[in-house]
Amino acid sequence: MINHKYWVRHLKENPYYNHLRFKKLNKGFNGYPPFDFDDIPIDLVDLETFIRIEENLIPLFIGTQFGLYPWFYEFPDFYNGDKIIAILSKSELSGHVARLSLYKVDAHSKHSSYTKEQKIIYFKNE
Repeated sequence: MINHKYWVRHLKENPYYNHLRFKKLNKGFNGYPPFDFDDIPIDLVDLETFIRIEENLIPLFIGTQFGLYPWFYEFPDFYNGDKIIAILSKSELSGHVARLSLYKVDAHSKHSSYTKEQKIIYFKNE
């Protein structure tokens, strides 16, 4: 059995980020690829809450070789100011999770084009 949650342990052990929770869209918007979200501090939220800037509740996306989910071309108001987002890097084919990365984005950010400069920290899955 592949353990895809070592990154959760690394996050919980980090004194600066261990208080974070994640928010995941509760429906629609092309959804999320299959993933076991057990043991992850996550809240299911509506679109308005997902877009809202909150200090300790971070929008969660899953980045795969096929794109970023949920696709949010359908909600252009997402970039409404400075916020942190989380991207879980996962292969849809093998199911392997590589890492969870936190990025700082702003009103001028572009979907799927986050840079090294925007990356705050990452938690490897090893």
